[in-house]
Order: sequence, then C-alpha cells, then structure tokens
Amino acid sequence: MQIEINNLVVTYKNNVALDLKNLTIPDGGAYGIVGHNGAGKTTLFKSLTNIITNYSGEIQIDGQNVRDNPAILNRVGIVLDGMSVYMNQTGWFNLAYFSGLRGEFNREQARTLAAEIGIEAVLDQKVKTYSYGMKKKLILLIALLHQPELLILDEPFRGLDLETVQWFKNYLQKLISEGSMTLLISSHVQSDIEMFCKSVFVIDHGQLRETIDLATESDKKLRVVNTTDNAKVQAILTEMAYEHEVLADGRIQLSIKDPKWREVQMKLIDAEIEINEIGVLSALDNKLN
Repeated sequence: MQIEINNLVVTYKNNVALDLKNLTIPDGGAYGIVGHNGAGKTTLFKSLTNIITNYSGEIQIDGQNVRDNPAILNRVGIVLDGMSVYMNQTGWFNLAYFSGLRGEFNREQARTLAAEIGIEAVLDQKVKTYSYGMKKKLILLIALLHQPELLILDEPFRGLDLETVQWFKNYLQKLISEGSMTLLISSHVQSDIEMFCKSVFVIDHGQLRETIDLATESDKKLRVVNTTDNAKVQAILTEMAYEHEVLADGRIQLSIKDPKWREVQMKLIDAEIEINEIGVLSALDNKLN
C-alpha cells in the first residue's frame, strides 16, 4: 500500500508537532522512520491511522484520503508503544472485537498465532491482569490477525521476551520477502532498522530532514558491535567464515558488505545474545535516540 502525504501539519497547544510538506512511501518493502524522542514519529503514525484527525493537509493510502475514507484502514495494522485495549475485558474479547471491526474473526487462526507467541494460556483472563509484555503480545496479535497490507510498528520489540522477538522478526521477514505487505517501522535500536529497511526517513522537530538509502550507505561503512557475549559472537563469526576483527577494547569490527549479516543476527537471537552497541551507518548516527 502506497502512502502519500501532502502538507501535513499537526499542532498541540499552538506548538507544531509535525510539518511534512511531501512524503511518498512506496508500495511494498520496509521503510524506517527515525528521529530523536519527540521528533514527531508517533504523531505521524497516529495521523496515518486516524487516531489523530485534527490536522491540516492530506494523507492518502492507495489513493484514498484516510480521514474521508476510514474503511481503507481495515487493511492496516498498527502496534504503538502503550496502545490501548479494553483492560476490563478478556484477551479473547479484545481479539474478537478489534478483528470484527475489520471483518470476520477467525478464532482458530487467532489461537494458532497466540500459541506461537506464548499468549494462548491467558486469553481467557482480563487484560488488566496481564504483564506489560503480555499486553504487548496481545496488541501484536490484534495487528497481525487480519493479515494487513500495511503494518505500522512503533518500538515493536520493546517489552517482548527474546523468543517472541525472534518469532516476530522471522514472521516479518517472511511477509516482506513474499511482497505481501508494506512495513513502516520506528525503533531506537539501529540493528532493527537495518534488518528490515531499505530506506529510512529521518524526522527532526516534525520535519523530514533526510532520506537515507541503506543499501548505498552500507557499501561505504564498517560495523562495530558490542554484545553481552563477544567471545561467543567471535566464535559464531569464525564458524561462518565471516570477515571480522577484534578491537583492543573487545568490540568486534566487521564488514557489512557480507550478505550473511542477517543470518548472524538471527544466530545471536537464537543464542540469547543481545547487541548493546552497534555502530554502522554514519548517516544514522545520533538520529535514533
């Protein structure tokens, strides 16, 4: 689904939170939205999905004005950090209710996906009894259940356990590779943006400052990583014959031209190794936090 934004302005108490003149996000593939806290990323996502409607300008998805034709959003899934659901109702109620807004509710499909992300056992309980991670899983399940053609994710992996993160990333990779979905993702974790996105839009003080082609930038740079177990990472890289160098401070420098980098990332997830620091694209430096 293609997104077209023209002269979008959102204000809060006379302060301009978003001022996007022209922005086109093509159909298919994955695109990142990055910027410092308060840059306007979440405001953009809320405007795209009619959570915010008191803006000037126009947003079109697949040629339809979102504010005037909200039915187009039946084909859109969204995961926001802190997104609201019905806390005094069960997980099953929320799944049936929100899925019903977009069409029929497939209970068996919901059960299958819920089992895969480890939430099936609590669906009969009220959401107010859920942990933060369980609630995040429910919101994730709601977003994925109707197989959206456009999926909007704002800090999607925050609060999830490593096993669910691995499942989610694999699931997204599959959808992207099949060409069945457009992904729009915001994350402060640079490796998350790199894993999925071919282009990144940098927003600062509500304005589009830069568009980064990650493929072009990646041909120019080396990557430096620091993890929770650098010794094991070195072993993985050696086993994969992945060119790398151990720096004096223990961090690992490696070439990002090697297409096996994504395979390395998945192996780190399998081994429950977390990346604490990753320096890669100078174009993205200092733009994610």
